[in-house]
Amino acid sequence: MNRLLSNTVYSGAALLDALLAIVPRLRTNEWKYEQARLGCKFFVNSLNGCRGRTLQQRWCDFEETVWAEWSHSEHRLPSHRRSWGPRVAVIGRLVRPSPKWLISVRILDWVASLPEDDPLVKAQELLSGALKTVRWAGPFCKHMAVSNGIRILLANGYATLNEIQERDLASDPAWSKGSDVLDAALCAVGVFTRTPQQGASRRHRGERLTPAEMVVRMEIPEPFRQVGTLYLETYGARVSDVYSTRRGKANALRNFWQFIVERYPNVRHCRDVLPGHARAYLAYAVERSPGVQSAHGWLITVRTFFADICGWATEPGSPFAPFAPATPPLTRHDLMGAGFKSGRQESANRMTATVLDLEREMPNIRALALRSWDEAKIAAAAQGAGQRVKRSEGDAFWTWAVLELLIQSGLRVEEAAELTALDILKRRTKDARVYYLLHVKPSKYDRARVIPIGDGLGRVIAEIIRHVKAFYGVDTVPFCDHWDRHEKRPLPRAPYLLQGAGHPSAMSISGMSGRVNAVSVAAGSRHSDGKPLILRPHDCRRMFASEHLNNNVPVHVIQALLGHASLDTVMVYAKLYPQHLLEEYRKTVRGLYRAVHGEASLRNPTAAEWAAFEASCSLRDMGTHLCALPTGEYCPRGLVCLGCVHAQPKKSAVPTFRRMLASHERQLDAARGHGEPAGQIASRELEVGRIRSALRRAEELGDDVAAAIERAAG
Repeated sequence: MNRLLSNTVYSGAALLDALLAIVPRLRTNEWKYEQARLGCKFFVNSLNGCRGRTLQQRWCDFEETVWAEWSHSEHRLPSHRRSWGPRVAVIGRLVRPSPKWLISVRILDWVASLPEDDPLVKAQELLSGALKTVRWAGPFCKHMAVSNGIRILLANGYATLNEIQERDLASDPAWSKGSDVLDAALCAVGVFTRTPQQGASRRHRGERLTPAEMVVRMEIPEPFRQVGTLYLETYGARVSDVYSTRRGKANALRNFWQFIVERYPNVRHCRDVLPGHARAYLAYAVERSPGVQSAHGWLITVRTFFADICGWATEPGSPFAPFAPATPPLTRHDLMGAGFKSGRQESANRMTATVLDLEREMPNIRALALRSWDEAKIAAAAQGAGQRVKRSEGDAFWTWAVLELLIQSGLRVEEAAELTALDILKRRTKDARVYYLLHVKPSKYDRARVIPIGDGLGRVIAEIIRHVKAFYGVDTVPFCDHWDRHEKRPLPRAPYLLQGAGHPSAMSISGMSGRVNAVSVAAGSRHSDGKPLILRPHDCRRMFASEHLNNNVPVHVIQALLGHASLDTVMVYAKLYPQHLLEEYRKTVRGLYRAVHGEASLRNPTAAEWAAFEASCSLRDMGTHLCALPTGEYCPRGLVCLGCVHAQPKKSAVPTFRRMLASHERQLDAARGHGEPAGQIASRELEVGRIRSALRRAEELGDDVAAAIERAAG
């Protein structure tokens, strides 16, 4: 770009001379030379009427006013008259056009008229040569990639491709079409030292903040930023340096300190926070949070914050000593009775309902994914199948592969995204049999684990490797760069399994989520209440736990496979049906009974034994009574037979009743002498009355009626 001409005071005559000096260098015929000269004069006359002190300022005004009128008015000017002047000014680098303006012109047609030694022509040739090896992109995307590369050079005033930076590809959404192909071409020519990236991963990476930057970005009030920064730094050094954890703590502390500033403006220091202030925050957190679980998380973070700084402040020379309150203002007991227990129960109930819905709908979702892939394979294998059909086959395959990988491995989505070919471990048993394990890198609890690769999971992994090799046309899974979305930092370059899904880059977590979401929508999945069931990657993990638990896999084995910290978490993810519980209970009881009573105890009873059993069920012997209440009916007295209309006292029990009456009368006299409460004395009097009634009924019998009933029943 001619910076001297564009940044000095505008002169129409000087601009026209510069334009007419460029025209003879263009590769075109004599008739177009004359059109170019006339167009340059017309363009200069138009700029003379624009606002601005310099040529660049007048060009900006020209884009907004004159060009918009030329391009969109009803009386549109002929193309050769309106375009030659701007064309010569842009490709001659006299002005710097905006990206919005460049996207409206056919820039490659303009570059084609430049001499062969022009930097723009060389840049175009370099990009076109690099794109010849790109097999996954179509001709249109390659054309757009080269066009956008030239547009970036012109918009930023770059002379060569090596000046292009990362932000140039992610800055303007107008260049999104073909930007992924351009990124691959720039990586191929050595402009970028990384492997190609997709547009979403380039634009939404974010920056990794330091603790000091984090408290400022989170808008923590000024009086509490110093202690917040110190706490996050110390927590990262002593407890966990996981970035997402520290960011969550900063967010929770921001909510608490904003509450303190709003409700208690006189509290200007961390050490001045009292238990009353913290307890008042309970209702505030429940009201402002998105849900009960979020409120509970905020309060746990605040409680942990004060417990940590109060504990660390006791160390000799601790920097927390000036900030620690005299006592932790929020304790575990303060959170009890705040409604979180019922909230967790509601969450568990929703989880149970979700698992039931998933077990009902998941077979349809998996069947649709497999059927779609099979149909796409048939279409792609047909003769004359175009690139779009082949791309559809790859899309259908990756949807099936991601879904099956998550379901059959039980991995978290971030764990699956970081799997590499190096994580497939080959082992041999003592008898020389080969088996395979899948190494899972640390994620949630910073603990690695290995899981066995069964037939189903092995098939999925084998298909993934086959497709990755076919996409690149190589014999091994290639190394590529990856990005950790949660930690906001690049992962080591490695042969990641989930790569080459239509682009030579690793699949992102959002890409995996989008695939499982789409297939559930296509399958028409529904919850039990009729609402759409949108499948998420973590639902596949729940299905893994539920299926294995219902197929009698021991709970501690499922815990190890899933990488859970406790067995309770497994029971949250899984659902045991009552029928399964009943069968397992019967097996256990039957085994114990056989061990105690022997195999003969399980034989079928004879007719006489069965009749005796029925008689005993119809008339139960309670010792001093016979109970005539049919077995299975509700007993309103809780099997306390004294005074019951269903109980028939035995005449042989008269001595027992007399001893009972004498004992209860002595206890009643003692209770009256001790001055027991009137309610207890009344209860004793009622019991004495029942015993007297039973004794009187037994004494009035001429014969032992109970014995006669027993004889008749026998």
